Amino acid sequence: MAVTLQQLAEACGVSRGTVDRALRGKPGVRPEVAERIQEMARTMGYISPRIRPVVAERPVRIGVVLHTAISSFVQVLASIARTYPAQQLLPIETIVRTQDGVDVQHQLALIDELVETEHIDGLALMPLASVLIRERINELTAAGIPVVTVNTDISDSSRLAYVGADCIASGRAAAALMGMTMGGRGLILPILGQRSGHYADIQRLNGFVSEMASLYPDIHLLPPACCFLDPTLAERIVLRELEQNDQLSGVYLSTVGREGVYRALQKTGMAGKVHVVVHDIVKDNLEMIRKGVVDFAIGQDVKTQGTLPLRLLYQYLTKHQSPERRDYITNIEIKFRYNLSETDGFLPYT
Repeated sequence: MAVTLQQLAEACGVSRGTVDRALRGKPGVRPEVAERIQEMARTMGYISPRIRPVVAERPVRIGVVLHTAISSFVQVLASIARTYPAQQLLPIETIVRTQDGVDVQHQLALIDELVETEHIDGLALMPLASVLIRERINELTAAGIPVVTVNTDISDSSRLAYVGADCIASGRAAAALMGMTMGGRGLILPILGQRSGHYADIQRLNGFVSEMASLYPDIHLLPPACCFLDPTLAERIVLRELEQNDQLSGVYLSTVGREGVYRALQKTGMAGKVHVVVHDIVKDNLEMIRKGVVDFAIGQDVKTQGTLPLRLLYQYLTKHQSPERRDYITNIEIKFRYNLSETDGFLPYT
């Protein structure tokens, strides 16, 4: 039997009006109370009556919004979202919108277009780190449009579930691999893709720095440089560092910009001499592993991130079936020269 608003209010020890305002993200409820109500709603499997089952006579319309689309990983993610329903004969129509950068207003405009023009039933969102995005997620949920966050998350929103990596754990894995490769000694240049916009870059770097300090006290880190998703700037950063510091023995890249790093190492003859650890198991990274430029690429299971949000939303919209849990953390995958296959980098979901 479906959980009612009254049952939810009784479980929380508050009035129905308070529960309604908390679930709608309306003012007048203390943040800690609203958080407790939202968590109880998820635990009890409460489903808003605003969410009507999608009729079987038409496909479920799911919008997908992804940022940083210049990234190879995001391009693969978008491709999976577009093609997966047809491959699995799922009655889902996906409408994918991407943005190259991390402008919050751009993302809000894409969401609004999907809601107002495309009339989507649910949304798979790679959210930017902004209170405006959090508020929009809450508004969509209150209006009966469930949201599943993908790859990056806003955990204190009313999103239905999160499907993606534990970025801090991924950064720690990168540190462990780099430290072992360098024999516990040396000098590393960390390179970020961006300093703001979403959490992945900073979370990976934080995990990397903390694990390196814990396990490898004799490895020293240069101040992190930021290439702002610009491979040409990343190339200049590495060339400058190699010219100024002949002790550089490692480069850690948290995200986009790696093509420039590869060019710099190849131009200077330092490929294979300076150790490199990167994120994402995508074609260019795998090719650099084959060439001996990259030591390790750390993946985050793009297939699950591209498909599971669609399945969760479909089950919720057609059967009122809530996800079994709120967070679906994808596996950390590692590729290096000894576990590459001939087909790695050429499969649709690599």
